[in-house]
Amino acid sequence: MYASLAEVLRLPSFRAAGTRVLTGDPDAIDIRWVHSSEVYEMSGLLAGGELLLTTGLGLHGANAEQLDEYVTSLARAGCAALALELGRSFLDPPEAMVDAARRAGLAFLVFPRIVPFVRMVEDFHELAVRARLGAAEEDAGWAGLLDLVVEGAGPQAVLDQLARIAGCAAELLDPDGHVVEQSRISTVRLYDGAGATAQLRSRHRILGTVRLLCGTPDARLNRLADRAATALTLELARHREAGWRPTLSQALVSDLNAGALLSHDEIARRLEDAGLVTTGRRITAIAADPHGDPGACLSRVEAAWPALVGPLVAGTLGHLVVVLLITGPSTTPRRLRELLREGHQSLGTSGVDVTIGAAMPCDRLTDLPAALHTARDVVRLADARAGDTRVLLARDVGVQRLVAGGLSADRIDALVAEQLGPLLASDRHSQGSLVSTLDAYLALGRSKTLAAQRLGIRRQSLYARLERIERSLGISLEDAESVLGLHVALVAWRLRTGIDPAVGVSPGGARM
Repeated sequence: MYASLAEVLRLPSFRAAGTRVLTGDPDAIDIRWVHSSEVYEMSGLLAGGELLLTTGLGLHGANAEQLDEYVTSLARAGCAALALELGRSFLDPPEAMVDAARRAGLAFLVFPRIVPFVRMVEDFHELAVRARLGAAEEDAGWAGLLDLVVEGAGPQAVLDQLARIAGCAAELLDPDGHVVEQSRISTVRLYDGAGATAQLRSRHRILGTVRLLCGTPDARLNRLADRAATALTLELARHREAGWRPTLSQALVSDLNAGALLSHDEIARRLEDAGLVTTGRRITAIAADPHGDPGACLSRVEAAWPALVGPLVAGTLGHLVVVLLITGPSTTPRRLRELLREGHQSLGTSGVDVTIGAAMPCDRLTDLPAALHTARDVVRLADARAGDTRVLLARDVGVQRLVAGGLSADRIDALVAEQLGPLLASDRHSQGSLVSTLDAYLALGRSKTLAAQRLGIRRQSLYARLERIERSLGISLEDAESVLGLHVALVAWRLRTGIDPAVGVSPGGARM
């Protein structure tokens, strides 16, 4: 099922990215699927009709001829469009790539800011679902199930809607026949008999079974079970990193993320069903970015963490692993950080490189969905923070969350230009290091001795750089208000570009 590139560009994540089309006619180009990859030799892995998303990391150090060949090979393989994120590897689109795309008839797009590729892939998946199954929307019940899938409401919500339509309870079974989720609608009847069943199937395997507890089914209920199996298969496709195997924990994580659980009693029951008794206790939401296979990370967390932190509920959300664990009233932020560092170390010994972020513990279970989103934000903003970012609490990225949540991309750009513009321009033109010097100086509490040691320069050289910074900006680094503005601007710079000032930027825009 194809969608025009114009339709794709109207999706929320593509609109939010400020996508610019440099070559090609979006109305005349059809997209079969959306992929992201940093592999230079990507052409051999394409099937045709793709929109390929890349940050350009795989093109680091490539000359104009190699960039031309990269784009040309994608076009030869049938790639329909290439989208390049600016800010990590390139500050501006390379002319060699634009020219090659124009010659090859390949649409070339750029994202002028750092964007979440996973959200773009999810948006296209939802668009494809609507296109593929839209023909069945004349059936109000089927349309209701489909809407829940598109909204990402979770398996529990799909089963509840199924029970309302069928007038009987509904269950989701794993491939071994164990019930892993049930509808919660108390007004429906529970009938004797086998009921209507339908298998959830992927191309190569059986994922589970949906069962309507309706007694002897008629043709309508059999068709409804078949359609429900399709809807649940699509819903579980969001979590194939976890092995395409639905569990109470995974369903709970999905439903919390989708906002499908609203009451204290409902959340408490679901937590207890998944193995967490919460009476008189607080729950802490944690997100982990494994920088790799989330399924492998999830398996390791479920195997190793209970011995460190006690009972937990874990699942995946996109490329992240999400963990809910019990923390007592006496668990201080320092103790929570220590526990998470132990968890980080246990994953590291298994070869899992991970960034961990935690929200503040929830005294009220109804705050848990918001805490889950906070934990995801903490991990997402880790790169915008100086220093050690392996384990972070929400309080560690308070300024980053304030800037990211309260300022538009244009206002962030304006803030960076206002506060750091002369330093960025100087570094870009002379391959200097004024931004990294300022960053080290402020991060180390304005200690000249420590800053010089971190930068590997003499104190006299540091003094000269600081004087140059003050002259360029027209401020005094002894002025508290000026220093506060520079602190916030450095945070905004990381948010805008994804680049650590301590690493620096080469004249071509790639990391040094």
